[in-house]
Amino acid sequence: MRYMREELIRFRHCDPAGIVFYPRFLEIVNDTVEDWFDDMGFPFQHMKERFGAGVPTVNLNIRFQSPCRQADLLQLELVCNRIGDSSIDLSIGANRAGNPVFEAQVVLCFTTVGEQVKKRPIPAEIRQQIFQYTNTGSAVTA
Repeated sequence: MRYMREELIRFRHCDPAGIVFYPRFLEIVNDTVEDWFDDMGFPFQHMKERFGAGVPTVNLNIRFQSPCRQADLLQLELVCNRIGDSSIDLSIGANRAGNPVFEAQVVLCFTTVGEQVKKRPIPAEIRQQIFQYTNTGSAVTA
């Protein structure tokens, strides 16, 4: 399955030239990851209390393909490429009316929280939910 959501480009996303300022795309990538976890039943605001875990981004690559302007509607699609012991590799693509806008490759690592942050195994119930997004079957929409 693939996780899908939409993002309306707003004035706050745009620079004085009227196009999306590129760091805003990174925020959209992070919002997509956060919404995905929330929709799977694991909101970030409860990860520390529920699992003693955080899920920081440890690697991020993004290829920009076309600019966006205010009022554009992005279709975002997330798929999990790999599940490791403590990390997951994700692809997040954005399209506008079928035209590619960006493609991001994101690696998240499950960690302990507190003074000493160390990687930790992905909790079994989270792993089970993530596993559903590793194939290329039908879409799940937010």
